Amino acid sequence: MCGILGAVSNRNVAREIRLGLYGLQHRGEQGAGIAISNGQHCWVHKGRGLVTQVFPDEVIEEAEGNFGIGYTRYSTVGDLTEKEMFVNIQPFQGEFHGESFQLGHNGNLVDLEESRKEAESKGYQFKTTSDTEVIVGLLSVSKKKDFIEALLDVLPKLKGAFSLVILYKNKVIGVRDRFGIRPLCLGHNESSFILASESCAFHTIKGRLLFDIQPGEIIILDENGINSQLGDRPFIWASDPKPKLQLCIFELVYFARPDSVIDGQPVYFYRRKAGEFLAEDHPVEVDEEKNTIVIAVPDSGRYYDLGFSQASGIPLEEGIFRNRYFATRTFLTPRNTDRAALQELKFRPLRKVVHGKRVVLIEDSVIRANVAPTIVAMLREEGAIEVHLRVGSSPICFTCHLGIDMATRGELIAASLSVEEVRKHIQADTLAHLSQERMIEASGFKREDLSMGCFTGDYPVTID
Repeated sequence: MCGILGAVSNRNVAREIRLGLYGLQHRGEQGAGIAISNGQHCWVHKGRGLVTQVFPDEVIEEAEGNFGIGYTRYSTVGDLTEKEMFVNIQPFQGEFHGESFQLGHNGNLVDLEESRKEAESKGYQFKTTSDTEVIVGLLSVSKKKDFIEALLDVLPKLKGAFSLVILYKNKVIGVRDRFGIRPLCLGHNESSFILASESCAFHTIKGRLLFDIQPGEIIILDENGINSQLGDRPFIWASDPKPKLQLCIFELVYFARPDSVIDGQPVYFYRRKAGEFLAEDHPVEVDEEKNTIVIAVPDSGRYYDLGFSQASGIPLEEGIFRNRYFATRTFLTPRNTDRAALQELKFRPLRKVVHGKRVVLIEDSVIRANVAPTIVAMLREEGAIEVHLRVGSSPICFTCHLGIDMATRGELIAASLSVEEVRKHIQADTLAHLSQERMIEASGFKREDLSMGCFTGDYPVTID
């Protein structure tokens, strides 16, 4: 999972891309990169850390050009060395008949051995182990004379989840995989057209959402806006199998920002509606002798808590303070991170709010269950007499190979333990999850429009 952005403008686009990446920081915190072109020369800068750390004013002022792409990194692979972490920060550069191009990718590709061997057999030398570099390699060795023709030749060879932004001379190209597993949309403001993983990226640059890129669609932007080289929009590159939306529902559960709209559905409404359904399906009885309150694990439980409170009539409180200067999203940290210790640095329960109370604690998901026990223990230490955990998604029992760091079933607590066993591990008084049927209902999508592999084991893309 990463954040990608591309823009063409009638003015220098570098600062605008940096602002857009601020809006996508939640999709990756391990590194960031920007590439800017004036149509002839390309400026590239990338580094470890947050966008503000990688692109201070003195760096971004070096870039000049009306075309550019940007990227925020979230790794879905195992522990990497410092050098490996850096070289895997995108955008990646390739050469097409002597002309450089830059590529950013959100998602994960599978079954790459044949494509990797094809690129190597034609002279491409891989510099990383990243799946993204396979796309760069295939484009770099293409015999097609035109870059778009080469891209249309390469795309059908790719298997997995991918949304792409590509910078080639005076063009920015957006691509979405045939299932639309990862989001990609187009927006605009008074000077620019912008491609982004989420519509929230447009807010910081005073832009508006125009439309979502459709599954299997490719779109080209140039100085005139939407380029007509491909004919009328939408131009669908995929044919076999026929493109069909199967959006990853975990975008709605956790990854996307609540102010984003993805494929026509506001993320906020999923979370609020899921909270309402939790209250209806898994109520917590109010004890008149013991004050009961609803609080969220910030910020992942936000809006779920609002829905639960309003549907149940249990008052909503801000019971956990989050250090606003500690920006890291725990789930996005590398695998070797002590997530429990991280929570203790980020959060502090408010004793005057939770002391002597029955607390209904709202969370978006329980994956490894190495965070929830810490939160529950902290609440009890501050005097909560009961803690009832309610989760806005079903138990996650299956791995993900489509762009989320859930690589092995061994790390998924629900893959081996029942809900009751997980409750005991977490030390909550009760634990309940939203059902898969209610997740679908809350999403606003039809079941066939969603990828729910980590909940069901049924994926739109399988590994051979």
